[in-house]
Amino acid sequence: MHNKELAVQYSKILSGMDLSLIENSGTPNGLSGIFLSTVGDGYANATNKIMIVGCETAGWSILPPAGRDDMDDYIARSMGKHRRFLDKQLQSRNARGYTFHNFIRSMTRKSGADGLVYSNLFCFDWKQGSPMKHPRFPEIKRHSQALLKAQIDVLQPDTIIFANGMNTAGCRREYFPTDGPGQVCTNVRDHVSAGIGREHLLEFDLHEHIRCLRIHHPSARSKGAAHAREFLIGLLPAAA
Repeated sequence: MHNKELAVQYSKILSGMDLSLIENSGTPNGLSGIFLSTVGDGYANATNKIMIVGCETAGWSILPPAGRDDMDDYIARSMGKHRRFLDKQLQSRNARGYTFHNFIRSMTRKSGADGLVYSNLFCFDWKQGSPMKHPRFPEIKRHSQALLKAQIDVLQPDTIIFANGMNTAGCRREYFPTDGPGQVCTNVRDHVSAGIGREHLLEFDLHEHIRCLRIHHPSARSKGAAHAREFLIGLLPAAA
């Protein structure tokens, strides 16, 4: 049910995309395919619905659509890749060091995997890294923002963990303003009293009811960042 509604929303958003943006996607030196999140079969009845938002993938090869009429098939292929990729990650052992998916596995051990949503701030990567210096980044950002907001609207997570890192924090604040006329984030709070600096962990509410936690990207190696990640896991609800 949720994945079908996501596909409908993805189709509406991407119907306005200039296909030249993705006609050569999936090549090592170009833009990746479009990253489109899915949820597992148990999402509707999950006790804890938690979305984690990274920055971008590091390579997401999907053959581009043959034309506008092929977009629904392209969306299905991208969503299928997301589901297979995440299922494999959840079944894998931790890699050495600090990695994004090690952190995801820590989350699911605490709160369960049925309600996990794995998303990204940007729906493309460029040259298997950040798309922020791509000449068409304003378009990338616009589509990324629309896709992420659609995921939140459809899935209504209880908690969102923004783990996209400091380099992209400005884009996150642009998507979800914390002040001004478009403000959607309120009740900003910290855990300084617990010895966690605001730069490492901050909380706020999105649309007044979705609990949000902002941390460094899980690959950050500083002691403060690592301690904040451990502390955050402790804040999450336990699996039923």
